[in-house]
Amino acid sequence: MRRERSEGRGQGSGFRVQRSEGRGQGSGFIVRGAAALSVMLLAGCATPPAPQVTDEDWVSHVTTGRGLYARGDYRRGASAFERAQVRARAMDDANALAVAAVNRAQCLLAEDQPGEARTAIEEALADPRVSRDRRMELLAAGARADWGVGDAPAALARLAELQAMTPPALLRAQAALLHSEIQLAQSDAAAAAKALADGLKPNEWQRVPVSLRAARAGQQASIAAAGGDPAAAVAYWDEAARLWKQVGRLPEMARSLAAGARQAQAAGDAAGAGERLYRAARSLWAQGVQPEAVARLQEGLAIAEQMPDSPLAKKLAALYVTFQAEQRLNK
Repeated sequence: MRRERSEGRGQGSGFRVQRSEGRGQGSGFIVRGAAALSVMLLAGCATPPAPQVTDEDWVSHVTTGRGLYARGDYRRGASAFERAQVRARAMDDANALAVAAVNRAQCLLAEDQPGEARTAIEEALADPRVSRDRRMELLAAGARADWGVGDAPAALARLAELQAMTPPALLRAQAALLHSEIQLAQSDAAAAAKALADGLKPNEWQRVPVSLRAARAGQQASIAAAGGDPAAAVAYWDEAARLWKQVGRLPEMARSLAAGARQAQAAGDAAGAGERLYRAARSLWAQGVQPEAVARLQEGLAIAEQMPDSPLAKKLAALYVTFQAEQRLNK
């Protein structure tokens, strides 16, 4: 199933590679934004329709929203879940509203609208009739929305409330990833590693969805990079790419390859960096995410200038020609 977003198609009609732009990028780690989405979009919409809700209109809106989310159409998915919220209000059903709010919040976060996501969560949380399971899901989504608007204290407070409720492994994993991300953004790599380690036992991580394990590998890579160990970061990013590929999340796979490339470059492995950027650029272009593909190719070509007669340089140059030719055909 395709999950990449469609906005990238056909953009960048003035395609031109500036080879010098890729230099010096990416020795650091992913910060709030890309990492936020990798956590929030872990396993599709996290909350299935509550079994006690049988209203046909509500079920239809939620089913439509889930399908749109799975295809990466987060804007229309958010609209479908908003219709489910309206229907839940008409039904005066607190749990139906909670389900719609959590899933709409995820779509809104994917659209970089954390403030609106937080508003949706707050409305549902304010109803004392919400069940314990739904409340835990709202707290997890609310913490992500808080962090999306940069409110770390509010996010940590929600996470503490969630942990006090002894959530299931799926929510504990999401909470651990978010807690670790916040700590890392505050330049505390040791605290970030501890938050990740304390969230779940190693055998529990093996039982959560593969997408959560992919997000964990990416977070471990970010921690390793922040700690000055680019070689370890490369291994973690490669693992993240493998896991994202396993679940069909190809944009995340390509972005993990690119992040691993930057760490390979920091570790002195220019050839490994260039190879990963080649793979990332080729994948993103085939997915239709053309501007991002061009940006990754720019990084690769900048590295290839260090080894102009190498097979890697020839591969990257050929990919450049392919991009140009395909763009001319699509005009």
